[in-house]
Amino acid sequence: MLRRPRRGPVPHDRRRSAHAVRRRGRGRRGVPRRAVVLPEALDAEHIPRVACAPPGPHAVGGGLPMTDALFEAWRGRYADSPRALSLELARRFPSIRQRWVHDGTADPPPAPVVRRHSPAYFARLLASDLLVSNDIISKHLVKGPGVTYVQTWHGTPLKVIGLDERDSAYAGAQAHRERMLRDVAKWDILLSPSPTCTRILRGAFGFDGEVLESGYPRNDMLVDDDGTTRARMRASLGIPEDATAVLYAPTWRDDAKNADGQFVHPVDFPYARALEVLPPGSVVLNRLHKNVHAPAGSTHPRVVEVSAHPEIAELFLASDVLVSDYSSAIFDFAVTGKPIVLFSPDLEHYRGSLRPFYFDYETWAPGPVARTADELVAFLEEPSEVARTSRDRYATFVETFCPHEDGRASERVIDALVARGVLSAPRDLRDRAS
Repeated sequence: MLRRPRRGPVPHDRRRSAHAVRRRGRGRRGVPRRAVVLPEALDAEHIPRVACAPPGPHAVGGGLPMTDALFEAWRGRYADSPRALSLELARRFPSIRQRWVHDGTADPPPAPVVRRHSPAYFARLLASDLLVSNDIISKHLVKGPGVTYVQTWHGTPLKVIGLDERDSAYAGAQAHRERMLRDVAKWDILLSPSPTCTRILRGAFGFDGEVLESGYPRNDMLVDDDGTTRARMRASLGIPEDATAVLYAPTWRDDAKNADGQFVHPVDFPYARALEVLPPGSVVLNRLHKNVHAPAGSTHPRVVEVSAHPEIAELFLASDVLVSDYSSAIFDFAVTGKPIVLFSPDLEHYRGSLRPFYFDYETWAPGPVARTADELVAFLEEPSEVARTSRDRYATFVETFCPHEDGRASERVIDALVARGVLSAPRDLRDRAS
């Protein structure tokens, strides 16, 4: 029988929290009242022997070398903070075997892959020493006895999430909440970019475990790039050297669906008018949320569709101005120091009927807020003026939400795993150094 190690006390102020859910079905001594049921797709021949072993010292600082790590981002992409941590782990601990959950689309990882929800996938969830994900793992039914689970999350939230969502408009919200609580109960370390975000994430997930305020590993490249990634991305997207690239990266709307029940983007962005006031050769990079099925886009030849590009940080580097609305991309883009314009024609409806905000929007915004297409075009005509007039509020925004984004977040996370005894150099590396 697989048994998860007993955790700390249940917080009294959040009875429906993930850690409260963890205790359901246990007797007085913390022993499960019934055997763990494995996913139907996972039979005995796919379970590695280590999965049935008792918890090893490497999970609690006892010194056994870590040998296997599993990474998952966006349900099968090679991207985001898991990608940054994977690269740092490979640089410092090359003998650790890495595997990636990958959907087989573009930009495959430089490591063996497993298909999500396959028997091999469930086997790796059980047997890996280290599990890193940037989102809820929806079918994470059983946590392996020796697994250390690092949840990077995927951005500082402006709009309420998790347990703070009271009335979600989309179908399946309650089922998602239950999956969330089940997964949160397995987290060992949650990453955060700031004290402000830490307070939000603890409450939104009911998480009373360890939070590491490291900054987001995915943002390291925004600081570290020497111009090489920017030049490569602009060349691949056909952006002239002296042209302005405007990145349009809005969030999704819970209540905007087509006849097939798929999410669509309902806001009309003035692509043609914006390009008229920008320098010759300028482009709009159209980056819609991953939940949106069909990009709204435009047939204009200088609108480049980049919604499927796996790594948004590369688009941040390639662009010169961000236009967004309520997306967590705003917090990350601020690390670049480049101008941000908020385009929110549906502000009252969004915060009043869909998602309340954690902050007062007008005060929180790091740049000007355009409520109409005319206002947006006027701001885009003078990006340097936007930067000048927003300087003070931008600086306050970065100080509040991005205090640790110095290009070393990945390094800090790996250092923390070493310091906690979770990660130690494989024996062959120690022997080589002696």
